[in-house]
Amino acid sequence: MKLRVAGLLVVLVATGLGACATKKDVDSIQDELASLASRQDDMEARLAELDNSVSLALERQGSLLVTVRGDLMRQLDDMERELVEIQELLGQSQVVLQGLRDRMEQRQQDRISVGVMAIPDSSGAMGAEPAGGAGGDAAELYAAAIEQFRRGAYNTARTGFQDFLVTYPADELAPDAQYYLAETYREEGDEELAIREYNRVVELYPNSRAAPTALYKAGLLQEERGNRDSACQYFQRVLAGYPRSDESRLAGDRAERLNCN
Repeated sequence: MKLRVAGLLVVLVATGLGACATKKDVDSIQDELASLASRQDDMEARLAELDNSVSLALERQGSLLVTVRGDLMRQLDDMERELVEIQELLGQSQVVLQGLRDRMEQRQQDRISVGVMAIPDSSGAMGAEPAGGAGGDAAELYAAAIEQFRRGAYNTARTGFQDFLVTYPADELAPDAQYYLAETYREEGDEELAIREYNRVVELYPNSRAAPTALYKAGLLQEERGNRDSACQYFQRVLAGYPRSDESRLAGDRAERLNCN
């Protein structure tokens, strides 16, 4: 605006110098200058209003930011409290699950010990009968295979378990012998054969204590191999067929982690 006013003044001066200006020209220029001054005042007023509006908006925005920041802090505090509660619950759950795992391991150790008492002493007399009431020959064969398993001689142990199952298929130690036959393959890293023999535990001895353990172990191997659907099937079979077993709790935990349907 000031540039335009300056331009008019230059024209006026030039006109005066030319001695050609009339009163009408001067009046016209004065009217235009007055109009320009009025428009300039109006624009300055509008700018003052805009500046005031911006200041108010900034103040409101600052107040809003303080409010939002306070709300976010409260939400974060609530989330932290909930996270602590969840962690506490998970910690309790992990304690329960670890207890179940410890019981499973102890039970496996108990199975390994079964039959050891039946080994003849130096005089040739038999010791106390092992759990399950197995005969002396059966108990001795089972104990020998278990001893080889404990030493890590899995191929020799497997031969012993296979001989036991052929000779004493109906013995009360047979389910455990079949289970440890599968374990020899698992220890050697042959997952496919291990799963096959775990399945035979359930096929041949579905009502034995070894059946839910075999299903659970087969599910773990399938999970390790990346076969989620197959793993879910094994865990669900434990849950459906053996709901009161220790393995049922463990299978439920695995099924939940895998989002099994």
